[in-house]
Amino acid sequence: MVEETIREIREAEKQADEIVRSAEDESRKIIEEAGQKAAALKDEILSSAQEKALAVTEEARKKAEETGKEDLQALDEEIRILKDTALKREEEAVGLVISQAV
Repeated sequence: MVEETIREIREAEKQADEIVRSAEDESRKIIEEAGQKAAALKDEILSSAQEKALAVTEEARKKAEETGKEDLQALDEEIRILKDTALKREEEAVGLVISQAV
């Protein structure tokens, strides 16, 4: 009877060890899977952020280019006006000189 009790205790200990080992294995698998999922999610988030950053950068570049073109057009117009004004004043000055010389 004592031997049978000892055998049952040893069998119970053996089953408990197997349960612990199985739980440890399962725990390692879960941790590994979680790590892989976290790495994949991180990569996905980084990729998405990079795409958004590129889109924002491209949009800013286009706006800057457009603004530069508009500024250049305005500057060209101002130069044209100044040239016209200078030409008119030159004509007025020549006329004034001619009228005083007569």
